[in-house]
Amino acid sequence: MPTAALALAALVLAAAPSLPAAGAPAAPAAAQPPAAAARAEVHALVERCVAAYGGKKAVVRLARVREEGTVTSLLHPGQPGRITRVYQRSGKLRVEIAFPGAPVEVRVLDGGRGWRFGEEVGGPFLMSMILQAARLDLPALLAAWENKVEDRGAWEADGATLRVLALEVAPGVVVEAGIDPATGRILRSRGASRGGAPVEFVTTYSDFRTVDGVLVAFREGNWANGQTTGETVLEKVELPARIDPAAFRP
Repeated sequence: MPTAALALAALVLAAAPSLPAAGAPAAPAAAQPPAAAARAEVHALVERCVAAYGGKKAVVRLARVREEGTVTSLLHPGQPGRITRVYQRSGKLRVEIAFPGAPVEVRVLDGGRGWRFGEEVGGPFLMSMILQAARLDLPALLAAWENKVEDRGAWEADGATLRVLALEVAPGVVVEAGIDPATGRILRSRGASRGGAPVEFVTTYSDFRTVDGVLVAFREGNWANGQTTGETVLEKVELPARIDPAAFRP
């Protein structure tokens, strides 16, 4: 996973292009080779995405997020549960899920290690937490690791044509961001593993609102291996200046 220092450095360091001297004739535009043109297109899309979520300053603020809301699950039919998510860059996540009549499920991610109900986990459980952390920080990840972003073309989703950018966020774990080219918003994401048993997680995003200058999707639909697994509806989103490190301990 990218470190906070690298992520922030990539977000704030930008070289300004040099300008010709006053009165000097403009140099003729050179035709870009196909690879350079493709990278320029990816760069433009990443910049549009970052701008949509509030610009570079807002993306830096997404380094720490706390969210509360409701969640539905096929495993808990009936009354929705409560969910709390706390994220800190880079790769730290705590999720608490409480359904009526069931024990509170606590998931913790600290970099490449994850715990569920206090027990360390691997495989699909760990992968799902890594992807969830990445989804909460996708605009920043795309900007910080733009040179590693892969253009995967178009994605037809719910009548919209999205551009898909992919990034390996952990060894063997890839997340795809389906971006609306017109707005720069991420409307759909897909997470999958390379090799081993095929595992796929898809999330859709809607009900976008602005919180302290940062764009946040307050409604998420979730699928796993093509099956709907439930919906998360946020009620409260905060961008705290500090999060207690104890939140990311099992």
